Amino acid sequence: MPFFQILKHKALLWPLGLINLAGTLYGYYWYQPQLETAKWYYYPFIPDSPTASLFFTIIVFLWIFNRRSRLFEALAFVTLIKYGVWAVVMNALMLQELGTSNSYLTTMALMLMVSHGAMAFQALLYIPFMTFRVKELVLVSIWVIHNDVVDYVLGQWPRYPALAEHIQWIGYGSFWLTGLCILMGYFFVARDSIDNKVA
Repeated sequence: MPFFQILKHKALLWPLGLINLAGTLYGYYWYQPQLETAKWYYYPFIPDSPTASLFFTIIVFLWIFNRRSRLFEALAFVTLIKYGVWAVVMNALMLQELGTSNSYLTTMALMLMVSHGAMAFQALLYIPFMTFRVKELVLVSIWVIHNDVVDYVLGQWPRYPALAEHIQWIGYGSFWLTGLCILMGYFFVARDSIDNKVA
């Protein structure tokens, strides 16, 4: 069986879906203190990483039952890379800012870097099975850019107190990261739908 077909085998998809589901639930628990102090209409935009892993969990279980959703595939692809890379960079910057003398913070930061790096890796690994088109990518672009506005214009970004004084630059970098992830979605997946129409 070719390697990429193994990735779609149900024996692999079941544990992958359950691991992502567990990570999603833990992620929402992680954001509970911030959610408790936020207005209700910000709730969908505060837990960025858990929502990204939720999108991937949904498409994995759809694949298990031989179903698919191009919109959720596009949401998963863009947000897994966006918030996976974002969290790796943020935790690396936090370690640089605070040092590694606090073993608990260091362990937590490394754990978050590994788990969020795995999020981005999953999106890249499953590119061959993504089928979203330009119209789904446009909808996802609206969602993610709006999320950036909520985070960095309306002040709902995930809390990293050690980096708060750099929030303007973090927001600036996040907008560019969003653009890069959208372009990746186009060149790696959505462009094929245009090429197939032309062909």
